[in-house]
Amino acid sequence: MQWHHLLLNTGDISAGRVTAIRDDFTALFRSAGGPRTMALFRKDAHEGGVDLYFTPECSVHARRLIEECGATPCAPPALAGLELLVGHNEITYYLTT
Repeated sequence: MQWHHLLLNTGDISAGRVTAIRDDFTALFRSAGGPRTMALFRKDAHEGGVDLYFTPECSVHARRLIEECGATPCAPPALAGLELLVGHNEITYYLTT
């Protein structure tokens, strides 16, 4: 399993796409029972965009969402600057061990 990344531009943000993806992800997270290593992160991108990152566990419980929104496989992001949108607060501990 691997991380997935989605870059949203300012138009996507204005259209509420971050909120829609977060809400859909939250529903999937809850229905999966809140797995400890399932999380959605965001990071400010250049030119006003937003990077969204899905942890590897998301491939098990949120594959459909990952595919529908067009996220692509990626290397694990640097933890600096990441903001947890959905998941357990201790997720960074699990990601660094």
